[in-house]
Amino acid sequence: MSHETLVIIAKVFGPIWMGGFMLIVLIRAYNPRRRAEQERIARSILSAKDAEERT
Repeated sequence: MSHETLVIIAKVFGPIWMGGFMLIVLIRAYNPRRRAEQERIARSILSAKDAEERT
C-alpha cells in the first residue's frame, strides 16, 4: 500500500468511525433508563451538607 492509499482510507473511514463513536456516546448519555444512575453519580460528588441544601 502506498502512502496516498492509506491517507484516503484514513480520510474516508476516520470520520465514519468518529461519528459512530459520538452516536454511541450520545445514546448512552441521554438514555432515559440511565437517568437514576446519572443522578446518583452527579450527587455523589457533593458533600452531605450541599446535598441537603439543594433539596
